[in-house]
Amino acid sequence: MKKLLLIFFIGITIIGQAQVKNQNVYVTKGKGFEFHFFDNSYLLHMDFRGQFRASYPFDGFPADGEGFNDYETELGISRARIKIGGYVLKPYYNFYFEQDIKGGNLLDFRAQLEKLPYLKLRVGQWKARYSRERVISSGKQEGLERSLINSVFTIDRQQGISLYGDLGRDDRQDFQYWASVFMGTGRGGDPDGGSQLMYMLRLQYNPIGVADKFSGSDLKRHERFTPSIAIAGVTNESAYTSFSTRGGGQLYGFEPGVGGQYKVDQGMFETAFKYKGWAWQQEFHYKRINDQVNLTITEMIGNYVQLGYFLNEHFSKIPKQFEVFSRFAFYDANIHAAENMNYEYTLGCNWFFKGHKNKLTFDYSYLEYNQFNPHFHSGNRFRLQWDVSIF
Repeated sequence: MKKLLLIFFIGITIIGQAQVKNQNVYVTKGKGFEFHFFDNSYLLHMDFRGQFRASYPFDGFPADGEGFNDYETELGISRARIKIGGYVLKPYYNFYFEQDIKGGNLLDFRAQLEKLPYLKLRVGQWKARYSRERVISSGKQEGLERSLINSVFTIDRQQGISLYGDLGRDDRQDFQYWASVFMGTGRGGDPDGGSQLMYMLRLQYNPIGVADKFSGSDLKRHERFTPSIAIAGVTNESAYTSFSTRGGGQLYGFEPGVGGQYKVDQGMFETAFKYKGWAWQQEFHYKRINDQVNLTITEMIGNYVQLGYFLNEHFSKIPKQFEVFSRFAFYDANIHAAENMNYEYTLGCNWFFKGHKNKLTFDYSYLEYNQFNPHFHSGNRFRLQWDVSIF
């Protein structure tokens, strides 16, 4: 953290000196503070974001049956981030850096070459372009938090290289692809951990030629129906059955692994659209875990659907800043065994002071878990969050 602050103050000092010596250096507001250098040959943008949350009787999704018994009100900072990005010489030579101030973790550190629309290159560490729900920034979600199935099926942040781009883009259709090779060890993972490389492919079709950005809520009130359909697949061998912001880990019921113990193959089907205040997103997941030490195979499936709407589109007296949303999610932790179904039912609303840059979100969830045998567990959850970016 001290090194980060030192870099920040050194950068501000250099910028100040450059502004005195060169009149072409100026500051604007865009993606946070934007510092423009030498006839726009260089750009640096910087932003800070925080989420302040209250929850009862617990936050997140219980990792085991005991999590339903933690009856207490939680107040605190759920996220605090600093974001720095920009380009060098040309906008298509760009970079991005994101640091978790609260946890002290390096989240993103990547560089891109994006000169050709049909062939782009990315290297570094970032959220793999696998599933829409995970790719959407926590600051641009429609819901207060991601769904029940996210932690089960996401491959989260990985280190590696990716080719991606748009093929056949015109006014009628757009086809996008992401082909990636990762270390398969998650955020900040140990490259000597015995994992094999992770291979990922995502294909997305945008029928009207417009690719909807990875963000929740129809803030722009799209006049045209803007749908997308995507499929994706991943395969790798590692010591992990799951990934999160913390890095590689284990799903409930799996033991800590050794290098290459778990061969994981998974696939996903996704749909999304925005239209006149409506915002829809859905994902169906399949995951197969082959434990090559204990010689067991576990197959699981999951799905979520989420729909949001700005009621002002139909009821003019309701403020434009107000949105309601609902979500239903489930996953079967083992399709070949009984009593492994888990459910989430969520209702919520947003009040946008300044789009996703400044918003208030409330949600209520009813959770039902059958996985934590031998007992059935269920519970209600209430959460309120203020999400704000400084710039």
